[in-house]
Amino acid sequence: MDLAINLTETDIKLSIKRGGGLTIDSESFSYYHDLEQKLIIYLDKLLKRNSIDVHSLKGYRILGNLGTETTSHKIAEVFVRGLEF
Repeated sequence: MDLAINLTETDIKLSIKRGGGLTIDSESFSYYHDLEQKLIIYLDKLLKRNSIDVHSLKGYRILGNLGTETTSHKIAEVFVRGLEF
């Protein structure tokens, strides 16, 4: 399973996907200056709701219309590195 993070300037969508791109579940939310906290909270909700262990996630993709140099993109990168992919 993979984690997909789709970022816009004010919204984010976390999706857990099975091989082949099939979405198992997703969670969308808005953020302002609390992106790092919301990433943790909403990923935890997704994993618990689907009885998935974080170690079952084998990869990630960061998508969206924000460049790789934006603060939001960098926060998302640090977040997924902390998950030990």
